[in-house]
Amino acid sequence: MATRCHGSAAPTSSTPPRPPPESVSGSTGDGDRMPRIPRSIAEEMVAHAREDLPNEACGMVHANGSEPIAVHRVRNLAESPYRYEMDPLRMMQLEERRDETGERLFAIYHSHVASEARPSPTDVRMAFFPPGEIELEPMFPQTYYILVSLAHDPPDVRAFFIRTGGHIEEEPVEVVEG
Repeated sequence: MATRCHGSAAPTSSTPPRPPPESVSGSTGDGDRMPRIPRSIAEEMVAHAREDLPNEACGMVHANGSEPIAVHRVRNLAESPYRYEMDPLRMMQLEERRDETGERLFAIYHSHVASEARPSPTDVRMAFFPPGEIELEPMFPQTYYILVSLAHDPPDVRAFFIRTGGHIEEEPVEVVEG
């Protein structure tokens, strides 16, 4: 399966990635934060996005240290092609799992059915609690927000941090074998 990973150091398709939108800032440039995602993890997120059509899919990626090891699908309670709402019971179960196993939350992912793989204004608002209180710290400040866009073929997979003030920082994704 071909997957386009924007800014990838190891492209998985001959299709060149699209340039980043003007409103999204680039990497902070420290070099060691580039998310390295095993191909199997990227493919699982894309498969989930396709299976949940016509609605957005959502879930979490757990890691052992900085290495993503598992995709955990979470039901989209919104059942909508325009937004997602993660099932809070499933989120609590996954938090308990992380506590028990020592895994950490690497990423929250969701799909965009027909739009680009970048956080929408709603995505940014919902990254804060209470939603929209962007002057506070986001709920998951050290966690990637991965977006899978099905707007084009191959799908586009991109990673972002959402920061205080609603600022978006894109991090180039490197898909590695595994």
